[in-house]
Amino acid sequence: MDGIQRYICKQQQDVFGEVAAKGYELYAFADAFLKSSFCNRSIDKPYSVDQFADTGDWFDFLERDGECVLVPTQDPFPVHVAKWLGFVYRQLHIETGISSRELAHLVPIRRLAVSYPGLHTLDEDMRVEIIRNDFGF
Repeated sequence: MDGIQRYICKQQQDVFGEVAAKGYELYAFADAFLKSSFCNRSIDKPYSVDQFADTGDWFDFLERDGECVLVPTQDPFPVHVAKWLGFVYRQLHIETGISSRELAHLVPIRRLAVSYPGLHTLDEDMRVEIIRNDFGF
């Protein structure tokens, strides 16, 4: 990944982390985000000015489109895992070219979250290869 791609991964990492830190249900948000028209129209593109917008703007764009799913939870999600998931989904898109919408189906967030303990310390390229093999794409 180049510097710009890493920056975009960090942006998505921060968005997922913020959702968890504020006590919202991560699974519902992540699934809605990955399938959203905003993500697929702006974040999945090779270049979009929205990729460099403040992460708060990302929430505004989702809300404007009626796709911001923020459900309070009594079972907080670990912020560090949420951030990792955000980064990995964006990295998977960059490395494979598969749309976020399709990744949400191919790599369900609940299954990817279970992989965190074994994958979070691995090299980024190795992590993508293992995920592709484990999820069959």
